[in-house]
Amino acid sequence: MRKSSPSNNGSVKVSRSQREKLLDILQPNTKEIVKESIEAYISNGTKFMLELLMHAEARELCGTLYERQKKRQASRWGTEKKATAIVGAVRTNVERPRIRALRNMNGEGGEIPLETYKVMNRTELLDGPLVAAILSGVSARRYASIVSRGLEAKGIKRSSISRKTIAATKPTVEQFRQRRLDDQDFVVLILDGVHVAKRQIIACIGIDMNGRKHVLGIRLGATENEIVCRDLIRELIERGISCRKQYLFVIDGSKALASSIRAAFGQDAQIQRCQEHKIRDVQAYLPVKLRNEFRDKMQAAYNQRSEKSASKRLSQIRLELSLISDNAVNALTEGMRETLTLHRLGITGSLRKSLRTTNIIESAFSSVRRYMGRVTRFRDEAHRELWTMRSLIEAERHFRTVPGNRQLRKLRTAMELEQSTMNPEAPNHV
Repeated sequence: MRKSSPSNNGSVKVSRSQREKLLDILQPNTKEIVKESIEAYISNGTKFMLELLMHAEARELCGTLYERQKKRQASRWGTEKKATAIVGAVRTNVERPRIRALRNMNGEGGEIPLETYKVMNRTELLDGPLVAAILSGVSARRYASIVSRGLEAKGIKRSSISRKTIAATKPTVEQFRQRRLDDQDFVVLILDGVHVAKRQIIACIGIDMNGRKHVLGIRLGATENEIVCRDLIRELIERGISCRKQYLFVIDGSKALASSIRAAFGQDAQIQRCQEHKIRDVQAYLPVKLRNEFRDKMQAAYNQRSEKSASKRLSQIRLELSLISDNAVNALTEGMRETLTLHRLGITGSLRKSLRTTNIIESAFSSVRRYMGRVTRFRDEAHRELWTMRSLIEAERHFRTVPGNRQLRKLRTAMELEQSTMNPEAPNHV
């Protein structure tokens, strides 16, 4: 017994005799098609099939052409020669049959819109490939040569592509801005300032209890000042970040960020300063020949398992630096305890390695720079912010779970335990 093949509702099956009839009708010149452009022939074939679908719907409504039907409710009303449809991510002209409802006793009539015509003009067919192409590095100038494929395409000039990309991006960005955060159980909030498109951007990425990373918000500013940082934190609180929960804040060492965090979440907020930034700050005050040596020493100190042993090693490094540079000593001493927050909370292994720096944000923004590589002109700050957020949303789709996420519950328990021993009342305002 022969096994039956699975049904495929989208396939078109023809018999041998029907295939021969089609070939007699189409009479394709294969040599000419291969020589010129088979892609153009396929694109025009798609256009032909779409027109055929509209004529099929017209026949369902009006019956076969020139057939007399007493009970029909609609009639053909000519064709529109310059109707449009989206074929291969571009809009092109098609021939659309026009159908009108027959007038009844109440005088009602009028043109009947074809459902197939509506479907082949959905904006998703154009917006999705367009945004994906621009984010993949295709410039608006080259988009026309990539997607036209021999069709007489409309609306693919550089200026049109730019306008359409912005229009297609705005709904996604607006939805992101209004996304509520109170339905997620965040345990880590990473805040950092990075330079993108010649502007300083303050960004926040949250890590939930399952280790998934989420882009929470961004703010553009000339510098990493306290007003910009405070506005970003205020926005996060308005969207659902609770001031009464315990979070681990990972920052780069910015005093503006630390001040804004403590103003919103209390003076006892758990802040982990980026160890890599601390090492670079110390290196900046050292002679070139000593930089690698002290980098290795500081890295070895931060690799210690306990806070006590790490602090002891850092104190020894401070004594050595006092013989070389007072500025290097000050750079090491300032906020040194906050670089050991994960040590104090007992976090080890992969999770500590992931949260000891702000690399999570910097990695996300390296993707943003790649997505925005072809966008060279911004009309204003709103346009710049729009593209940055759209690129971050695209980068978020490729985020991986943070390594060592099984320790996140341990991290929260340790923060709650330390909070209960200190027992201060945290403010709930910005």
